[in-house]
Amino acid sequence: MENLHYFGALAGMDSSTIKKRSEELLTVLGLQDVKHKQVQKFSGGMKRKINLAIGVMHNPPLLFLDEPTVGVDIQTRQIIITYLKALNEKGTTLIYTSHQLSEAQELCTNIAMIDDGRIIEHNTPENLFTKYQEKDLEGLFMKLTGKNYQHSNV
Repeated sequence: MENLHYFGALAGMDSSTIKKRSEELLTVLGLQDVKHKQVQKFSGGMKRKINLAIGVMHNPPLLFLDEPTVGVDIQTRQIIITYLKALNEKGTTLIYTSHQLSEAQELCTNIAMIDDGRIIEHNTPENLFTKYQEKDLEGLFMKLTGKNYQHSNV
């Protein structure tokens, strides 16, 4: 709770708005039971969720996310993805980087595929799948990079 209050105040929010928004975020992200515990005692997934709460505390119109679900359990991943979808539906633009291509496919409406530091393709997932006759981003990425390795029988 103290972390959310600090970052809310840093963003210029008033005390009553900070309290209301903090309670809302803690509830939505499943952190209500630990709101008075020290973050250093949180699990990795709990730390990811509190970082997300801090990042959206002031309702930014644009949010940059760098692999927000890496290293979290399935339940935490689902909470984060569900919340991000809701944010996006309410008008927040998400810039989302991930090596989890199925996650990007589930969440993103526009995709920029990057290999060796350069954009190799950019479009909607549907347009990319149609253009390259692929059904998912992983297959598409492998096709575009030529890194579709065949495994031999071992």
